[in-house]
Amino acid sequence: MKVDFEAVKSFLIEELQAELIYLFGSYAKGKERPDSDLDLAFLSSKEIDDYQRFLTAQKLASKLNIEVDLIDLKKASTVFKAQIIQGKLLYAEDEKQQQEFEMLTLKKYARLNEERKEIIDKIERGAENG
Repeated sequence: MKVDFEAVKSFLIEELQAELIYLFGSYAKGKERPDSDLDLAFLSSKEIDDYQRFLTAQKLASKLNIEVDLIDLKKASTVFKAQIIQGKLLYAEDEKQQQEFEMLTLKKYARLNEERKEIIDKIERGAENG
């Protein structure tokens, strides 16, 4: 299905005051199927509660006639954020903010991987000695 990403961008800016919008998942990879949902993530300086996010996703889904998965980047895990920014950037209100967000996300992700490596190494050593 053909999606009007300019309309998506305008809708999320208006509804959520989105400052960053990313497309991820099958549409970002160009591998969407007729049953694929539209995976979007946003960052807003405005506090968006889960109910408002849900209603916004439902309104957008109704406009596009496609299921929408809408992620608030403020509430996403470090691993999920790192995956999302590997998708496509649809909108950045401020390029510097976008670069800082992506650098901080990747820095946290690298630190998390270092911490997990130590834990995994300890588990593997314990398994070898156990």
